[in-house]
Amino acid sequence: MLSRRRFPYVAKLGDCASADGAAAPGSRLQPLGHLSGEPYAGAAPRLRRNITRQLSFVGGVLSAIFAVRVLRYAFVGGCAALLQVCLLTLFIELADMNAVVASTLALSISVLVNYSLQHRVTFRSKSKHTVAAPRFALLTLCTLAANAVLFNGLLAVLPYIAAQIVTLGAIFPINYYLNRTVTFRL
Repeated sequence: MLSRRRFPYVAKLGDCASADGAAAPGSRLQPLGHLSGEPYAGAAPRLRRNITRQLSFVGGVLSAIFAVRVLRYAFVGGCAALLQVCLLTLFIELADMNAVVASTLALSISVLVNYSLQHRVTFRSKSKHTVAAPRFALLTLCTLAANAVLFNGLLAVLPYIAAQIVTLGAIFPINYYLNRTVTFRL
């Protein structure tokens, strides 16, 4: 929506102000403010309006992202992956667990969050939980196995966080396809 607010006059060649800031006689320049120091009504936009515009822009970008299912899947899966990496770090650093066991446990916990968000947000599934949850659980068991094998192989060449991120990136497209076609059947 366009604002009806008037912007300050833009000077053209010949519209000059004197050294003391006063407008030249016959000039169409408007003063920068009142004598009291307060700006006139057409001065710089208020900060609140800029923030509102920026927030509406961010909201529009998020709406566009959430309009595309694969991007919703990536966003929700990214949140679950972030949870998984944080849990993995906690389990290894604080609980001194084996890296493969910690990765498997972290994935098991993040899957609970992931299922509910994928069901509601990503796929907006009308499937009953009694049908979708067992399919998701079976797919998750396959994911757990693939995660453990790939993560264990990458630990030889990468630090554990990098190995987990690469593992998640490799599993993502397969999981998306299987969730879309098997779990939530779209």
